[in-house]
Amino acid sequence: MKTIIVILLFLISLPVRADHIIGGEMYYDYLGSNNYKFYISMYKDCTAGAPFDSPMILAVHSGNMLIQAVEVPYPGFTAVPITYDNPCATPPPGLCIQNAVYTIVLNLPPTAVGYDIAYQRCCRKPNITNIINPGDTGFTLTCSIPGGANNNHINSSPRFSGYPPGLLCINDELIHDQSATDPDNDELIYSLTTPYQGGSPTNVAPTPGPAPYPYVNWAGGISAANPLGPGSAISIDANTGELTASPAITGLFVIGIRVQEVRNGIIIGETVLDFLLQVFDCNIVLAASLPNQEELASFVSYCQGLTVNFENESWGTQEFYWDFGVPGTTTDTSTDTNPIFTYPTDGIYEVMIIANPSGNPCVDTAYMTIEVHEPFTASFTAPDTVCIENNSVDFDGTTDALPVSIITWDFGANVTPGTANTIDVNGVNFGTPGTFNVTLEVANGQCVETFSSDIVVLDSPEAIIVLPPEIECDGLIIDFGNSSTNATNYQWDFGDATTTSDFEPTHEYLGPGTYTATLSAWTLPICTSTTSETFVLNEKLEVEFVTDEWQCFIDNSFDFDATVAGPPTATFTWDFGPNASISSSTDIDVFDVNFNVTGYIPITLTGSFDDCEESVTHEIYIYTPPTIDFTLEPGLQCVPFNAQFINLSSSETELFYHWDFGDGNVSAEANPSNLFDEVGHYPITLTIWTTSGCIDTLTLTQQDIVNVRPSPEAAFSVDPDYTDICHSVVHFTDESVGATQWFYWYDDSTSFGMEQHPAHLYYTDGWHRPMQVAENEWGCKDTAYAELFIEPFTIYAPTMFTPDGDEFNNTFLPIVYLEVVTWNMKIYNRWGQLMFESNDVDAAWDGIMSNGRMAQVGTYTWKITYVSCEPSNDERIITGHISLDR
Repeated sequence: MKTIIVILLFLISLPVRADHIIGGEMYYDYLGSNNYKFYISMYKDCTAGAPFDSPMILAVHSGNMLIQAVEVPYPGFTAVPITYDNPCATPPPGLCIQNAVYTIVLNLPPTAVGYDIAYQRCCRKPNITNIINPGDTGFTLTCSIPGGANNNHINSSPRFSGYPPGLLCINDELIHDQSATDPDNDELIYSLTTPYQGGSPTNVAPTPGPAPYPYVNWAGGISAANPLGPGSAISIDANTGELTASPAITGLFVIGIRVQEVRNGIIIGETVLDFLLQVFDCNIVLAASLPNQEELASFVSYCQGLTVNFENESWGTQEFYWDFGVPGTTTDTSTDTNPIFTYPTDGIYEVMIIANPSGNPCVDTAYMTIEVHEPFTASFTAPDTVCIENNSVDFDGTTDALPVSIITWDFGANVTPGTANTIDVNGVNFGTPGTFNVTLEVANGQCVETFSSDIVVLDSPEAIIVLPPEIECDGLIIDFGNSSTNATNYQWDFGDATTTSDFEPTHEYLGPGTYTATLSAWTLPICTSTTSETFVLNEKLEVEFVTDEWQCFIDNSFDFDATVAGPPTATFTWDFGPNASISSSTDIDVFDVNFNVTGYIPITLTGSFDDCEESVTHEIYIYTPPTIDFTLEPGLQCVPFNAQFINLSSSETELFYHWDFGDGNVSAEANPSNLFDEVGHYPITLTIWTTSGCIDTLTLTQQDIVNVRPSPEAAFSVDPDYTDICHSVVHFTDESVGATQWFYWYDDSTSFGMEQHPAHLYYTDGWHRPMQVAENEWGCKDTAYAELFIEPFTIYAPTMFTPDGDEFNNTFLPIVYLEVVTWNMKIYNRWGQLMFESNDVDAAWDGIMSNGRMAQVGTYTWKITYVSCEPSNDERIITGHISLDR
């Protein structure tokens, strides 16, 4: 069977690029007087030809400042033995490791920021599995001297005291003491970390720069916590430094282990071990293997008896020798593959198995620890509930464990005693109420039997009766309140030969008088409290009355009929308010009460005796009589006139309407409208009525509210309706009927006129839509529109001419469609030289320059400055381009 072997290799340093660096660490000792001795331990694969660096370059920085770069002489190397103790496995060939430990003493005075010391080297082995581009990746070894106050600079750094074994098979879990020591005895904390890189293929042994230093780049799926790849496991105990590793794939794996030193709760430094694990296939022919006791299929606990069914996980042989580890005897052996053995007594035994005891071709041994005990039980009896007053509890424990077993009681806090070590404990006193979990533990070696039970300690109850605050006024039915504490059971005696166990009862007494009520409250019969209250009861005051719910204000008259009850000494008083014909009365029934206001009016009847009072209030409502009024929405009344009427009538109940508009039209709406399409005078009549509250019918006629006037008819004509911008005076002729005033808007900027027959000079060309508003003496208006068009002033300039002497297109002449007042045309070449100029609108350019020579083929710029015949009379400038071709 093939298994994978792990080899632990460490980085080294060479003077030239060498892909054989496999491990290293840096640490220092404080020698006194600011002197520090530095140790740089380097490891390399001795099969590679390149030697260690001679000398090594070490850089010292304080913050970002380089203090010094020193050369450390080469000390020579020693061979590192490969640990290998499995005769049944075939090791990989050619394993060879060399170690060189460089040392140097430096004097470094204290600073506020301390020092960083570093060494860098390239390169790592090119076939490393878990980092990117390993052949071009170097490494950095570094340590720091703390700065600041408290003499932290007086420090020696931690250093690792051991390394993993040279070979490890994949099926063998590596468990190795990877702890460190610290000369100052500072607290040490261990963790896995990402190692640093440093140096490059072009600068293999540089002088290191200041910290921080870059980390190696992990391959996909790899991290500092899992550097061995999928299916593998590795961890280090943060407190002890115990390293555990189980690689699952072959290859070379960079791993970093960090130890931090902590002083007074502050991390002051660290040492990083940068190393390489090389995983090989190995061939193991046989192996002895035993499971842990807990992994046995028959395992239940260490207290399941003295017989053990052993399971053999060895392989590669059928010959075995067992020694079950019973001292003082030689008969505790077996040659069975999976033996069953019964131990003579409780105890812990070391079991050994030898696989292939004949030793041909090899022999292997494995061990396991067995602990066996006879099973036993534990329990106790005690009251489950006690009262806090004068409590004293006896606990009777039982167990069938051996006499040497340890008895431990835990009664909890505020208990005397809190613990005990005898099987029976008497007179246990609980100091506070509550639930106490009492535990009895019986222990014999690994066997522990525990029994727990809750003891409830009840607080002393207090019975408290809560009477209604005015019990003498509440009548004969009383709601008793209960504010008792620390009780679950209650017994009431109402003082009239009746009782109940309700928590807060309601009780009806048969008549008035003086009574004493008693309440007993308890949780246990031994925890009881009793209290009494004496009180006087009277007949309950009761008042009620009936009357009309509402009346109309006109001729209102209310009768009030009361129903009352109470003690013989009770009196009853009415309160009708300040707006009634009588404000109060002591009669039971009161008749013909009138009110001088409308709306809701509260009426109160109050009964009283001694300090007791009972009142009832009801509201009556008095309606306001309806009123009638209306108006018309203001505005001109020009035919056709759509009149909008506004109802101003009021009523507290629903109103009904009938409108008569005087033109044969009617409406039942509250706020109607009516279209009057003929001139005339119209009287308007409104009738309203109600069917509830104050029932009434009212009518109002307004004679002069609607007087419809005639409207004018707007009309006009324009002359001319088609012209140009240079002849843009347009005459307006009024053709309206019945108008006395006219308003014209010319649709030309903001221009307008108010003459009857105006004339207007237009300054803008294009389509225009002027408007006339005709108005008569009553302010009635009408609107009319007309349309006219004004041609714009236009200049057309061609874009090319060909002065080649033929009969076509020999000159450049812009065409002007209307008159001009002034004219200037200039033509320039592309360098801005003037080619032609004329003030004559009919003068054309024939391509001849001012010097009499013919212009070249090309593009020319023209510029025209002119004043047109337009009314604005502004000087304008336009430009363009003309192409000359032949």
